[in-house]
Amino acid sequence: MKLMKLLTTSLFTTCLMLLVLPAAAGVGEGQELYDAYCQVCHGGVGEGQTMGKSLVDTSANNLSDKELLEVITNGRSGTGMAAWGSSFSEEEIFDIATYVRALQGKPGLNLSDDEGGISDDPKAVAGRSIFNGKGQCASCHSYDEQGGSVGPALDDVASRLSDSALKQALRDPSASIVSGYGAMQVTQNDGSIITGRFRNDSELAVQIQSEDGRRWVTYFKDRIASVESLESSIMPEIYATLSAAEQQALIAFLKSL
Repeated sequence: MKLMKLLTTSLFTTCLMLLVLPAAAGVGEGQELYDAYCQVCHGGVGEGQTMGKSLVDTSANNLSDKELLEVITNGRSGTGMAAWGSSFSEEEIFDIATYVRALQGKPGLNLSDDEGGISDDPKAVAGRSIFNGKGQCASCHSYDEQGGSVGPALDDVASRLSDSALKQALRDPSASIVSGYGAMQVTQNDGSIITGRFRNDSELAVQIQSEDGRRWVTYFKDRIASVESLESSIMPEIYATLSAAEQQALIAFLKSL
């Protein structure tokens, strides 16, 4: 029932966007191409399927317009996302991207202002793509009021952390945990363990935010085996899996915020 409500709401939003923006170049053409080639993997309203990720989640919404065009054109290494640059013209790819923005409730593409303050730094631009994509940083952290809330917001992070402290936070997330972002572990009576960001605590219950940031869950203390604060961070150590060039790009992007 919830899924049906979500799909209905998303479809209504999409239809509303198409009605409000009839003059937006490429929306209709983009929908035709999307329906023919993209929805089999990404779903009719971008909700995601087994073969393709959601196009309306946080990471997809945080892609810049140029990054979105890049993904459609060249695909994404290590995933099932194919490169469509040899199959579609630049205009057709632009139309598809425009329709994806409509699915997200946005008024099309705006490449003129797309790169903001880092347009003159290719390394930082590459770092933003890693932050929103491969690095999965946007699922937990935010900047410019976009992104997740499991981890601290990263606006002006370079003014708060020195270069060495920033690198340490990426390499060893547990070395220094920002106040208010500690983790808790709940052990249920059946032995299952749930870990997440601590949100609230009282004599009767404890509340944690799931590691993916999507849910706040309340556990009554008399119905669980135990609850304890963790000294380790729930931030995954993805930084170590990046190449040296990708690490440098990610740092360049964070320093640009």
